[in-house]
Amino acid sequence: MTSAVREWWRQPDHYYWLTAFLAARGAQKSICRVVAGSLVGFAAVLLVSLGSPAGPSGVVGRTIAVVIAVALVAMAVGWWREGWPTQRQSAGFVIVGALCVTASCLIQADPFNGMFGAVTFAVLAGYIAFFHTPRMMAFNFVLAVLTGAVLAVRVAVDGDPALGVSTLVFLIAVNVAIPATCHALVHLLGIDVLNADIDPLTGLYNREAFDRAAAAYISSRNRDDDRFFVLVVIDLDNFALLTQAKGKQAGERARVAAAQTLRETTRQNAVIAHLPDTEFLIADSFPTTDSSPLVERVRGAIRTTPPRTSASIGVVTTPMHDLAERPPEQILDELLEIARGAVQVARRAGGNQAHHVRCPPLRALEDDEPPL
Repeated sequence: MTSAVREWWRQPDHYYWLTAFLAARGAQKSICRVVAGSLVGFAAVLLVSLGSPAGPSGVVGRTIAVVIAVALVAMAVGWWREGWPTQRQSAGFVIVGALCVTASCLIQADPFNGMFGAVTFAVLAGYIAFFHTPRMMAFNFVLAVLTGAVLAVRVAVDGDPALGVSTLVFLIAVNVAIPATCHALVHLLGIDVLNADIDPLTGLYNREAFDRAAAAYISSRNRDDDRFFVLVVIDLDNFALLTQAKGKQAGERARVAAAQTLRETTRQNAVIAHLPDTEFLIADSFPTTDSSPLVERVRGAIRTTPPRTSASIGVVTTPMHDLAERPPEQILDELLEIARGAVQVARRAGGNQAHHVRCPPLRALEDDEPPL
């Protein structure tokens, strides 16, 4: 039992891979809006309670209630306008949120009303279970129990000890059951992620899934298609130095940031993948052989997005109509080899730049008849 608790206590947070998982499914914006709406709702409840005899009483209590409501609305604006928070911002949100819940419960004139509001700790505990460490979950739980205990004593002093005890037990049970359920769901989701077609760190396709998606992209075209297939290989510069200087977690942040940058700077139907270590792939099509607008947008975004690393980029373009009836797996392997060679050219030139290879002769297209 002790070893199991110790193992649970030492578990890392799931912030990076779960953030990437949601981003890969386009769910971040929706969740940001749900969180923002919930915060505004909590602020509205607190302000409305000012008109109730059971709500905050006295000048100090009512002032605290208004300050908390303003803080909740400010956090809601941040979730709505700024989008998905960084790990540090999310942790700050949890701490401030827990303290706001504690204060808003303790200022209630009717302690039972405060016990009712303390159920909000369980909502916050669910968020923590998904994204943060057991230590932060324990911090929230201790605040919930202490707040509930103070309010239970007040209920007992008012003449109903049984209500105080029963409500406290209910509060503790809810704050155990909800995060435990969410934590189990994260575990199951993690197993699904590891066995699925996405990279668990970045939420992008892995190599196998990329090959299938890019092959399907090529196969869906016909001989009359006059567009050009573009394969981009992006490799982060000086990654080993970054991890040596700032640790493994800094390297993970750099890869997650690069993945998010690629999502934001590519078209919706582009195929994006992350391969082991620092390599990213993009497959797309363009009306001409000039894909420099996309490539420069990606290069500049990686350079300016924290932690402000740079990337060497290799790009190869080839006519789509030549690929329509050829085995896409062979074509992709050859194009990937050419693009990786272009990455090395860009890196030898100093990095933070792209090298383009336009319409190279492909071995897979040399035969007059496509291979069986």
